[in-house]
Amino acid sequence: MKSSLSTTLSVLTLSAVLAGAAVDPEMEGLEAVSRDDGTFLVGGPTYFFDRILGAGGIHSETELWTPQKLRNRLLFNRMSLLPSWNPMEPSVWVKTGNELGDMIYQDVITETDRPTNRTPILEGGFRSPSFKGFWATARGFQDDHYSARTYSYRKKMVSDEFAIFGENYPMFSSIYGGVGFTNDFVNASVLAGEEYLWEYMESSRWIPVHMAPRVEGRVNFWNFALTAAYEHAEYQDARVDESGERNEVNGSVLYKCGNACQKGMFQLSAGIAFRFVSDDGDVYTGLDNDRVLWPFMQLRVQPFRWLRADAMFGMNDSDWLVQDSVEMGMPVPVKGLGVTIGVKNISGTRLNPLADDKEYFNVKSVSDTMDLSPSGQMNLVQGYVAFADTIASVSLGGRATFWTEHGAETFDVEDFVKDGILEFRYGDVSRIDSWIKGVTGELWLDTWYEDWFKFRALAGFERIDGPSERFEVTPAEYFVAFTGDWLIRKSFRVSHSLRYRSDAQWNLRSPDPLVVKGDWYWDATFEQQFPRHGLYLTGTLIHVLADEVIQVPNGDYDRLRFVCTVRKTF
Repeated sequence: MKSSLSTTLSVLTLSAVLAGAAVDPEMEGLEAVSRDDGTFLVGGPTYFFDRILGAGGIHSETELWTPQKLRNRLLFNRMSLLPSWNPMEPSVWVKTGNELGDMIYQDVITETDRPTNRTPILEGGFRSPSFKGFWATARGFQDDHYSARTYSYRKKMVSDEFAIFGENYPMFSSIYGGVGFTNDFVNASVLAGEEYLWEYMESSRWIPVHMAPRVEGRVNFWNFALTAAYEHAEYQDARVDESGERNEVNGSVLYKCGNACQKGMFQLSAGIAFRFVSDDGDVYTGLDNDRVLWPFMQLRVQPFRWLRADAMFGMNDSDWLVQDSVEMGMPVPVKGLGVTIGVKNISGTRLNPLADDKEYFNVKSVSDTMDLSPSGQMNLVQGYVAFADTIASVSLGGRATFWTEHGAETFDVEDFVKDGILEFRYGDVSRIDSWIKGVTGELWLDTWYEDWFKFRALAGFERIDGPSERFEVTPAEYFVAFTGDWLIRKSFRVSHSLRYRSDAQWNLRSPDPLVVKGDWYWDATFEQQFPRHGLYLTGTLIHVLADEVIQVPNGDYDRLRFVCTVRKTF
């Protein structure tokens, strides 16, 4: 019994990890670019639609607040992983790369009909080894990819180069430095820096935000985790002489169940997340009462190793959110085979209670205050069954789910405004007051040989029944993927993925739906390792084979690119 359940849980965990592909992302937080197990549509480094197949509901995963995202960045209404200010492990590193077509390659490509210049990726930083527990770190990084198509429009909105490095008006450009202290009892850090961001609004506008400074402090001690950030955000639209400032303090306090508690039947954690803002001049979003306090609690009850129930609930004076689940491992009298069944629920007034409540729209003589807080509530119920079987060096797994959702968040479009090459919408966030139903199925096959070869084949499908014309995005119906990892002579790593994703469609961001055609993608990472010296040389190709298409309205083309990294660990 114990072996069976352990196999089930380990294979399901392996599935979740490998589904993201072992190919290195171009930058921390952009793993969605090479994901193959759902619908992942990238509009830029600061915005993408990410929805794992079988997650249930029609929302993007980053729109849903969970306690596990407490230290993610809040970009407009999304809990984003990028730009990440997570301190790295002790090392020094340099990263660069480009959308292929840059002038650096032109002399070796052709003498005539040279491709136009493309945009680079830049990163460099270090984290020192600890000296009596103290360490220092600094990092500068920006991703210019997805910036070229909207470059001419966005350039007119700002009064300077709007980047720390270069003149490509990247979607984000960030630099920070700081110090920390780590021992067996405390892990603390204070970071300070500056960054330029373009945030993607509900109206489909890209809004420039200059944070100068941004200061973030983190402390982990005993069973507590504390985070606090101060952000001085400057907004502007130089075309119409608008400018404004927001001073914001945000963060969280979390009490986590200790080691002794985690071994017991009841596990409890609780915390509070908060935002306080003070606006002056022209800013483009609003927070009711200029503050939000979000107390929440998590509870796990596990009377047996094969049965557990989880619940999270939070509430304040305007919103509430509940997420709960029950999961049971079924004993199967076959060696290596395990079956897990479960049910989960999400109910609440908003997917992200920390997000802004209004967006102020003023384009081409159209002025509107967009309500981002829909009335009523959403309810999502999902049931699933999964199995995993391992024989020698081969494992087979699968998962089937059924879900239904009522009150899903959507957008009631009042009208569209065209401004140059871009098109914006205005209206209000609302709900779909009918039931949406979905059924999904996934299968995967893993095989491996010792520590130098792993291979995975996986496939999945989903059928959704509901008013798809009111979905923000109609998800892809199916995908197939093949991933392989080799470690040759224990020092040369080759990772690649070949995947196909069917059509997806944006329904509400433009008068005519934007269809993102299904396509094949091939990504690959090659890494030469010198473990004795702590040196790693890595090169990654992303978006090979696929057509260069726009995946998000007002986004840029997803192009073939190459990224390389040199990293020295201490």
